[in-house]
Amino acid sequence: MFLRNAWYVAALARDLGDGLAARTICKEPVVLFRSSDGTPAALADRCCHRYLPLSLGVHLGDRVRCGYHGLEFDASGACVAVPGQSTIPPGAAVRTYPVVERHGFVWIWPGDPARADPATIPDYRWNDDPAWAPPGEAAIGGAAEVACHYMLSIDNLLDLTHEIYIHRSTLAADTIAESPMKTTRTDSSVSIERWMIDADPGVLWSKAIWGDAPPAPKRADRWQIVHYVPPSHTLLDVGAAPTGTGAPQGDRAQAAEARIAITLTPIDETRSVYYWMFPNNFTRDPAMARWLQGAVSGAYVEDFTALEAQQKSMNLRPDPWKIDVNADAGQLAARRLHDRLIAGERASEAA
Repeated sequence: MFLRNAWYVAALARDLGDGLAARTICKEPVVLFRSSDGTPAALADRCCHRYLPLSLGVHLGDRVRCGYHGLEFDASGACVAVPGQSTIPPGAAVRTYPVVERHGFVWIWPGDPARADPATIPDYRWNDDPAWAPPGEAAIGGAAEVACHYMLSIDNLLDLTHEIYIHRSTLAADTIAESPMKTTRTDSSVSIERWMIDADPGVLWSKAIWGDAPPAPKRADRWQIVHYVPPSHTLLDVGAAPTGTGAPQGDRAQAAEARIAITLTPIDETRSVYYWMFPNNFTRDPAMARWLQGAVSGAYVEDFTALEAQQKSMNLRPDPWKIDVNADAGQLAARRLHDRLIAGERASEAA
């Protein structure tokens, strides 16, 4: 089950060009396109005539032409042309979805259009802030379909102790599991915070702070702050600074840091799309940006391999978790919040 009265990412804005893009959002097929003025639009991906997916048709400026019999639909979903006749049949229309382009993402609302409030879109302003991207470029990022339920990815992001074992070559630091974690809960969010003081920063943060590998091991104060907002959005405030330079007290002047936007869009119960952008203050040259794109993409592939194996195991035996450990506090709180909101939406629909 999915929370439908919510915003989800339908595409990276940079990937939505002049053609048609097919997506499945919460099990609903959707076709995305840009109108002639560049504004994104989304329609149900099914012609109202003989149900061919509109994504198999042609994009014509402000319209989509069905690839079967040539009916044309505008961004409002209305049929505006039928070949061979001057009148439009009554009821000739397809569903349209609220869409907003913001912070490098194209957002879609699959629920009640009257409840779609753009003010509730997550604040990912760092994605398109020039101070957090290589000069003249957008923040690095990507999208990948992952064969797992989206909440498994949220679990993964709210328990970063997995870095020790899954990301040995990039993010690992043995002090992660031993450093205390603070969990903060509200009626609409869950956050975790962990500081690793005077610690090995790991390969990625060492390179971010000092460039190429330093001649001798160096120590850093490293932090991981993860904010979760339902149904599937996270913001990671992460970074490291040379030990003793004041980062734990709020002085990040010498820190390498990032504000990573990771948001999951459900396709169905066992597949999702993982969208990410990695704005940061240390990729100030193209070579460093290319290295970071490769390193982060590789780390995510490591995550996807584990998540897909986890989903396969759950498909075979969908029984509840047998045990929980201390590091699960954030993900357990997130799941409770997520499930409570879904239950509330279902109760409202049934009333």
